[in-house]
Amino acid sequence: MASHAADSSRALLTLGRVDLLRVQVGFRASPDDRAYQQFLLDLSVPEADSARDQDAFDERLALAALEPVLYAGAEAPRHYSFHQHRWHTSWGASPGALEYGLLVTTGTRTTAAVAMASHDGVVRAFRDLMEVAGRPEPTPTSRDAAILRARRGAATAYAVDVDALSLTTEEHHPAENSWTVRLRATAGDEYEVVVGFVDGYARSVWVRHEQPIEASDSIGSE
Repeated sequence: MASHAADSSRALLTLGRVDLLRVQVGFRASPDDRAYQQFLLDLSVPEADSARDQDAFDERLALAALEPVLYAGAEAPRHYSFHQHRWHTSWGASPGALEYGLLVTTGTRTTAAVAMASHDGVVRAFRDLMEVAGRPEPTPTSRDAAILRARRGAATAYAVDVDALSLTTEEHHPAENSWTVRLRATAGDEYEVVVGFVDGYARSVWVRHEQPIEASDSIGSE
């Protein structure tokens, strides 16, 4: 009984520290539409300097860093939906993961300018997140690694089977340490994926979804 009382001063259930941050930002025309482009970022968070500091990651700063994506070319923030998932286990050594999912509604009159402004806002936000979590060292991305990450990124962003995605084209941009990969799903959907779109960091992935083109059997009319 005394032992239990002594242990009660220490919380048994905690949020745990953040070792890995995963962010997914999407833009859609309306709340009923699927996102037309998605941005993914995975970041490893360094350990805290002090044993007393359970979590060196500041979640308030992370959320503030994401705020620019809410504007998407508008003067006022747009409507959005946001979810957070946090995971860790007491069973053995395993990283504690924090996941953010953010969907911004840009309106039915989405233009190329809005899409580009959305992209620029994400680049800015992801750079700021890298500063919050700890900026990773730049490393070259091989072709095989880029294609694998592109397939996994498209599968994650649009909930498709990674094995159902086939490679159609690829393009390497050595100066930016990035790759542009085009994938086609068995259902006919196509995805253009840029791996390393933020400063050449391979775990920053931009996925654009393209609807399949429906063929018409009507050649003409009399």
